[in-house]
Amino acid sequence: MPDGHYIRDTVWNILLADIRDGRFKDTDRLPTETELSAELGISRTQLRDALAILEQDGFISRRRGIGTVINRHVVDLNTRIDLEMEFGTMLRFAGYESQAVLLGVEVKTNDEMIAEKLQVSLNTPILTVVKLILADEKPAIFFIDYIAFSIIDDFSYTHADLEHNVFHFLEKFCHEEVAYDVTGVKPIIADSRLSEILQIAEGDPILYLNEQAYNIENQVVLYSQEYYADGILDHTIFRRKI
Repeated sequence: MPDGHYIRDTVWNILLADIRDGRFKDTDRLPTETELSAELGISRTQLRDALAILEQDGFISRRRGIGTVINRHVVDLNTRIDLEMEFGTMLRFAGYESQAVLLGVEVKTNDEMIAEKLQVSLNTPILTVVKLILADEKPAIFFIDYIAFSIIDDFSYTHADLEHNVFHFLEKFCHEEVAYDVTGVKPIIADSRLSEILQIAEGDPILYLNEQAYNIENQVVLYSQEYYADGILDHTIFRRKI
């Protein structure tokens, strides 16, 4: 039986797809919870879990006496840097066909910076996965994922497993789920290595993100370095007043 997180995330994806391009594309409100839960074949509690995440992400607002309002100006944003979203989904929302290319896999040890980011000892082996994401066959995102051996429960994975997104790997082989992440963002310029990988000129601007992902127990389960080629994605941030 699917667990609560799976149902919540599945319903979130279904509703967001319907709001963006499906049956709710031209409406300003969602149906009632009773109608929606019946249509989706889930309980109202399960529906509310998904709606709560959609509201937290800014896509909807729920008001007593008014209903669930679709925030179309937020929905229509192509790229949200504040959302933990798979690269393929991000590029699809921006109108691109995406493809992931696995460039390399290795095991690192004795890298002080990576060990510190993952909060493990210096001699802990680190699974290092290097990938390139293409947008309409053009290099768009180059990234490196680091996962400590200490959190991997099942070492039967293959290169084919590493071609999937990292969240799939964490759930299947580490039995870990990312609850949130802390991301540093800064502009950099492409050096010779990055210019070759992203097929841009040396010295061109790049958006660099370094990200620590945590589980529900506040343990680091992933460290990532991400490099975004300029001119492909327009990055925006949704900020809520507190």
